Amino acid sequence: MVQEAMARVREPTANELEAANRAEATALLIRNGYRVYRPEADCYGEDLILRTPSGELRAVQLKGRPAVDWKKYGKKSLWMLFPDPKSTDLGRKWFLVPHDQFYEWVKGRHGHTVSMLQDEGWSYPSVPRELRRFLDEFAIIPS
Repeated sequence: MVQEAMARVREPTANELEAANRAEATALLIRNGYRVYRPEADCYGEDLILRTPSGELRAVQLKGRPAVDWKKYGKKSLWMLFPDPKSTDLGRKWFLVPHDQFYEWVKGRHGHTVSMLQDEGWSYPSVPRELRRFLDEFAIIPS
């Protein structure tokens, strides 16, 4: 019976990964004093609305890895929420960073590339050392 169940295990779909990330992030945020709300409609990049422990409201775009996109998220007061994509462990480090501040940091390093010049976006498959130094200030540490 266990072998049968193991044989049926497959790679999760993009929607399943997003749902799992949302559940993981929600649990982490609640344990760290945030209140988490889901908008009725996915509009203007708002996947979640957070009330921080200090009472501030934040509109949040949830991603599976570090990413910025000026055309979609620029000048909207959005925060980006994403995990370290190379870690799949529960209790992995997550980051909550203002999109526009993150975009300017990325632009300073990759602004000369075709992707940034044409698409005004950038995505990291992992968190390299230099990026980690920037993001550490925005880490949500598992409780």
